[in-house]
Amino acid sequence: MHDTTQLRRLPWREGDRPVFVPPGDGIVNRLADVLEAELIETARADAARARGLAEDTGATQPELRTALRFVAHSVEEAVLVAVLRGERLGMDGPEPSGGGQADESGR
Repeated sequence: MHDTTQLRRLPWREGDRPVFVPPGDGIVNRLADVLEAELIETARADAARARGLAEDTGATQPELRTALRFVAHSVEEAVLVAVLRGERLGMDGPEPSGGGQADESGR
């Protein structure tokens, strides 16, 4: 039996419930590590695209609103990764309000 205080919360949910796994180097932990890295990389890419649009004097309001939605989502996901990593380090932190859930398109 594993000590439940040492479980790792994963960066996805089952329905509306968080998912936990014992820490280690198993496939689920490796999958979670890969997903966390992808969420951070997506946030970087979205920020770069949004910055480019913000500097484009020809960008339309709909383009800017769409970019802002992508950046907001990416920030929520990056905060989720930070909170999850903090949990693994034994740090307390607030629960991300965005739910941290990506749909099938990664958004």
